[in-house]
Amino acid sequence: MLLHGVGRRLATLLAGILLVVTGMVAASAPADAQERNLVIFGDSIIADTPSLEYLAERFGSSTSSGSSGSAESSVGNCATSPDNFGARAARKLNLAAWDYSCPGTTSISPGTQFSAQVDRALATGGLTPATQRVVVTTGFNDTYNNDSLPVGEVRSRFVDAMAPQIERIKAAAPNARIQIVGYATITDGDFVCLAHIGANIHDRTFFPRVGYWERLAQDMQHDLAHATGTEFVDLKPSTADNGMCAPDDRRMWAGLIDFHGGPGNMPIHINARGHEHVANVIAAS
Repeated sequence: MLLHGVGRRLATLLAGILLVVTGMVAASAPADAQERNLVIFGDSIIADTPSLEYLAERFGSSTSSGSSGSAESSVGNCATSPDNFGARAARKLNLAAWDYSCPGTTSISPGTQFSAQVDRALATGGLTPATQRVVVTTGFNDTYNNDSLPVGEVRSRFVDAMAPQIERIKAAAPNARIQIVGYATITDGDFVCLAHIGANIHDRTFFPRVGYWERLAQDMQHDLAHATGTEFVDLKPSTADNGMCAPDDRRMWAGLIDFHGGPGNMPIHINARGHEHVANVIAAS
């Protein structure tokens, strides 16, 4: 009887210890359950907002009503595509996509500020020690908006504005690999091809300023990566023959009127073929 009583008390004691340990594990679970994610920042090139939603945001009610956009991964008040190259890359890497990108984003010009995306990411918990990858595509809107400034000043102002934002991202996501993703090839030298009518028939319009902006954006992004010790993903080599003037079956950058280069959401932006290509470059990098 004595041994039987001791056994019961020992069993009760062990059960109590087990409950305490289980409670401790349960209490610590939220801290250990941060999502392994890929965080997306940038402008309309990466956001790939469907045209109707972009027009609604620009001239209608989406932004003011606080819409989170068309993509489940979209966080904040800008509509994005669930199939933009950031979201596609996340799927290829088996990471959750948290998309803070927004059309019209700038850093040294009037408009939607890049810093606001970082604000939202910090406020909503998108950046954590579990964040694996951060992709950033921005800069082009700051080229033509500062056309009166010398090239060197635009480049230095961009880095001065963006470097602190990259440091904020680093501080919140210390284990993340941060990639400044460049723009795919747009122009054919000093020419653009705005109207495609099928059978590879298109205009060839002399517009050297677009090529200038394209090169300037590339330099700005490269400067930023160098200044912040992050990676620059150069898309020019792999898309050299896929710009706005490329044949229908190879074009990755849509013209203004373009129903023959494959599906896409916005004119004068990357089409679906381009988004898939960039996603593959990011995933393989």
